[in-house]
Amino acid sequence: MQVIMLGPLMIKYSLIMLIIAVAAGYLITLFRTRQLGSDIRKPLMDDLMTTLLIGILVWKFSTLVFDFQTVIHSPQSLLYYSGGTQGVLLAVVIGILILTYKCIKHNKSWVLYANTALTWFISGYGILNLLRVFLEDGWIHSLGNAMIAAAVILYLFRHKNQMYSVYHLNVSVMWTAIGLFAASLLGEAGDELWFGLSGMQLILLFVSFLSLIIKVILEKRNGLSRN
Repeated sequence: MQVIMLGPLMIKYSLIMLIIAVAAGYLITLFRTRQLGSDIRKPLMDDLMTTLLIGILVWKFSTLVFDFQTVIHSPQSLLYYSGGTQGVLLAVVIGILILTYKCIKHNKSWVLYANTALTWFISGYGILNLLRVFLEDGWIHSLGNAMIAAAVILYLFRHKNQMYSVYHLNVSVMWTAIGLFAASLLGEAGDELWFGLSGMQLILLFVSFLSLIIKVILEKRNGLSRN
């Protein structure tokens, strides 16, 4: 485990990379949303930042939900363990519920929130994988993820004036899912669930097909072009 020693503290490289990725993703998102008025942009970014912090807390302490017996017998485990993949999924669900509530209560555009959140996620994810190329093993998989993220970010910036567009949001999600699925084939196989695919790969495939269906429906309904 690669760590940096700061006195008595041990800080993992992975944590430092994650902080850098989140910060870089935030800056990229700020740049993409610069055309929005400050009365829209500031509360938008504040809401997303608050949701992110809540999501981190949910992920960190989700052991209380998924492994309550261990926490009862060893309370200090909360300091050393996190919820893993299950915790991430729970944090995502909680985050979506929080943003949905805000959009409904304050009559805000869910498409704008989703578009901005996607920009932050995919840019941060790309930076994180780019750092992994140089600092961790399995660089081919990480490089693939970074390239996919870069391609999606280019698409998002090309359509930076389409922040309220359901169509372009859906296309962004579709290509993100397709790209990440393709990149996942370069990595080590996870726990196989069905036809040799892992749970995450199945989710990415489902999102890809669902987004493709939605794309076709929107194009037929609105006569949108493929660009």
